[in-house]
This record gives sequence, C-alpha cells and structure tokens, in this order.
Amino acid sequence: MENKILGWFFILGIALLGFGLFFPEKTNSAPSAAAAKTSQIEEIGKGVLSWIEEIKTSSATSNPVPSSDTKEPDPNEIFNEAYKANERGDYLLSIEEYSKYLILVPGDASGYYNRGLANYTLKRYDEAVKDFNKAVEIDPNKTSAFLYKGYGNEMIDDCKQAIQDFQKAISLGENKNAELYGHKARCENHYEDYSEALDDARKAVNLDKKNAYAFFELAYAQYGLRKYSESALSYTKVLQFNPNDEVAFHNRGLAYVFLKKTPSACKDFQKSLELGYADSKNRLNEYCK
Repeated sequence: MENKILGWFFILGIALLGFGLFFPEKTNSAPSAAAAKTSQIEEIGKGVLSWIEEIKTSSATSNPVPSSDTKEPDPNEIFNEAYKANERGDYLLSIEEYSKYLILVPGDASGYYNRGLANYTLKRYDEAVKDFNKAVEIDPNKTSAFLYKGYGNEMIDDCKQAIQDFQKAISLGENKNAELYGHKARCENHYEDYSEALDDARKAVNLDKKNAYAFFELAYAQYGLRKYSESALSYTKVLQFNPNDEVAFHNRGLAYVFLKKTPSACKDFQKSLELGYADSKNRLNEYCK
C-alpha cells in the first residue's frame, strides 16, 4: 500500500514538472523572469520530494519492523527449568516455573501433578490438593495423583476423601504400596472402622515388615477390636523401631491395663510421661496409685 501511494506522488511530481516546462507563462519579462520560473518549478519539485519523504518516515514510524530478537517462550524449556528447580530443592521457584508452564499448556496433567508435589513438600496441603484434583480431572487414570491426593486430604483432616482417593489408587494398580495401606488404615482408625483398618494395616506390614507407622495402626486397630494381647505385641514392635515413641508407650500401657498387667502398664505410663506425653500423667493417677 505504501509503495502504491509513493508511486502516485512520483507521477504527480513528474506531471507538475512537465507542465511547467512545456506550458510556460506568457510574459514580457527579461531573461531574469525565466530564471524565476525555473526556480519556481524547482521549488515545486522539492516540495513534492519532501512530501514523499515525510510520508515514508511516517509510515516507517507507524509500522515498525518486528525485532528479530523477539522469542516466544518454549513450554518444554520452562517445564525442564521447573523440574530442575524441584530436583535441587528450590520448590518455590519450581512452583513459579510450573505456573508459567501451565499458562501455556493448561491441559497437562503432569504439570499440575508436579506442582502439587512441590506444594506438598512445602506443606501447602490445600494448594497441593487443588493441583492433584486438577491432575485427575484431566487424566482420570493418573494413579500417582490419586495417591498424593489421598495423602494431601489426610493432612487437611479430610480422611473420608482420603480413603476414597487411596481406594481409587489401589484400583488403578497401586496395590503393593505399604505406605498407602498404612495411611488408609490410619484414616479408618480415625473413623473407628477398626475392621477395615486391621485389614489394611496387615497388608501394610506384610508388604513392609519394618514399617513402624503400619505397625502402630495395626496395634491401634487391634486395641479398638479389644484384641489387647495382640495390640500390646504390635506396640512392642513399634517401640523396637522407635524407642522414644511416647504415644506407643502410653497405648501399650492401656493394653496392659486390660490384660491386668498393672505394674507393666504403670512402667509404660511413666516412660511415656518422661518422653513428654502429658496425658500419661492422668493414666498414672488413674491406675497407679
């Protein structure tokens, strides 16, 4: 368009110049008058050229040439930077980079899952659960997202939802995970569903016979089902792994009470109190006077 306009003005300039040369004004002036006419034509030509130059300058200003340095962000590079930041423990930067990535690629379940893991590591459990929810919404078969969604919901005290998440992960193939079964048992104990908790805790300890967390939940479920002898044995197992577990000492003491082993119970309550579990003082007053 610009070239077309310039072409018209060039033709107009030539026409004006030709008109001045072939149709001079009639005059009785001396040769100096002809010189003046020639000067006038030159001025017209200069004016046309000046006008053309002005249009070119204006056009160049209003239509700048795109810089060759401008570069669109590469989602793959951003994702890799986010992953590297997470690997070196810079979780805040990782979250920031994954957020940039998800603006460009909002339908990637892995982006939400990975950002959720970073939030979970920083104990931002509400934000983590939101990310895991989005991940499974995009990919309903993303097993790991359901697993960590369960952990996150457990941490925000939504054990009902956590149990559902754990069960979904199991149905998708996560059925050899001792930690999953241990946490599922904890949530079931929370709701006093001791039979389910016992079943899941047993699965956990069968998969990992050194899982103190799972043995604790097993002992708790056994106590809830009035299996006091089994509960005391399971708490003893916990204490073999964690000798300073004040709650395990307290709970084993309660099992000993029901087994009528009062001296052993009082010894456990005392040890629990020394380790900092304040509720054991009430047990000492109640059973050991």
